[in-house]
Amino acid sequence: MRSLKLIIPLLGMTVLAGCLETTTRTYEPQAQAFDGRQARLTFIRHPSVLSRLGAPDIKVDDKLVGELGVGTYFFVDRPAGTHRITVYGAMDSVGCQADVSVEPGMSYYFEMGPIVHTNMDSLNLASMGIAGRPIPCVKSGNSPYMFCSLDSAAGAAAVAKLKERNS
Repeated sequence: MRSLKLIIPLLGMTVLAGCLETTTRTYEPQAQAFDGRQARLTFIRHPSVLSRLGAPDIKVDDKLVGELGVGTYFFVDRPAGTHRITVYGAMDSVGCQADVSVEPGMSYYFEMGPIVHTNMDSLNLASMGIAGRPIPCVKSGNSPYMFCSLDSAAGAAAVAKLKERNS
């Protein structure tokens, strides 16, 4: 009984430590050259965005493509058409799902930010350094996250800033 009292708190601390993990993991190559027949989708997470909530899963078309850590980014290439992008929060089985249409040879940038419900929430986004336009969730479950779309110039600048910060 006494050892059980020690094991339960240790197990709890281990689970919480896993939730605080902020390392980015990608499941597709990141060193590949851009193929002009594809569209490039880049997912960005600024250092200030819900930094204590771990590295949420990112899916494209229901396929896990990565886990987005604090102050990082990664990309995936996809054919032209409509794709479903999803970000999952901790303990969230639905995530914030959004449909985006992409064209070949184009780059698209998506910032991860907190869910926006009101105009006041938009002010919070700005205070976190998020400049993109919120993309409404098709389904949002209880996710604390959503995506914001950046134009290509702002997206490239955000990636360059993260590269500089992380080098």
